[in-house]
Amino acid sequence: METGIDSDLDSVFKLSGDGRFTVTPEVLDSYKKYGYIIIRGLLTAEESSLVEEGWNVDPYLQPGKYPQADDKGDLMELAVWDDASNDATGLVGRSENLAGAVEKLLGDEVYHYHSKFLCKPPQTGGSFIWHQDYGYWYHNSLHFPDDMCTAFLAVDDIRQDNGCLKIIPGSHKCGRIEHLKYDDQIQADLERVEYYKEKLGVQEVVLNKGDVLIFHSNILHRSDKNDSDRRRLVLAIAYNTKRNNPTKPHHHPQYKEMPKVTNDALLEWGKTKMWDSTKVFYDPRISKKHMDNIKERQVK
Repeated sequence: METGIDSDLDSVFKLSGDGRFTVTPEVLDSYKKYGYIIIRGLLTAEESSLVEEGWNVDPYLQPGKYPQADDKGDLMELAVWDDASNDATGLVGRSENLAGAVEKLLGDEVYHYHSKFLCKPPQTGGSFIWHQDYGYWYHNSLHFPDDMCTAFLAVDDIRQDNGCLKIIPGSHKCGRIEHLKYDDQIQADLERVEYYKEKLGVQEVVLNKGDVLIFHSNILHRSDKNDSDRRRLVLAIAYNTKRNNPTKPHHHPQYKEMPKVTNDALLEWGKTKMWDSTKVFYDPRISKKHMDNIKERQVK
């Protein structure tokens, strides 16, 4: 049975009256139990609009966009980069409210592993199949999944009809599950997924613009096609801890110090809107080469 995320209030939190977010023992316990937390209203409408401009008008990001099709041919559009930049898309991930919270949840200094915009256009935006982020990252010589997480920031309102995320709460405790290559994605062992769905349930992550979902690298998740007339845009920021530095170089960075910024840095940047020209965007051909190293799906 699939239910709205707010039916589980233990996992949903808000900023304090002064606009700060504090990882209390209750927040930490919730993350450890469910494998995720939601922070409602992390960004104001004005701050969210500045991040949205990163997708819409950043002149350095536009050439970095590339399409990706799901197994039915429905297209998503992505842009992926490694540098924690000095513009809207980087400052939000380095803020005390977000990066500071992640450090408390993971228990160590964190660095920016990579960021990506994921855009599902109206009607045509494709699906993502059941997977764990660590299903990908395991192949990057990263050894401790508890030291990695993703911040899934809603740049648009996200509902069931435009492809909201579905998660299996508590599935991070099941460890890394075998994944097989499935077209341009990888898919977790569906027999296990069905068992965990029956055992743990599925929750639909309904988010408002400016909300963020922070989830463990082993949480099982997926999202359906965007069947609505509204776009679904997300900024997903992947974090890794300093102590989990990859043992081999690969297509994402090894540890590099990530200076945090104050929570008002994004609005200050908005006064000048100087886009960062130093971001290096991911080449999907590298992604294909990496995916070719993962075992093909078994066809019965």
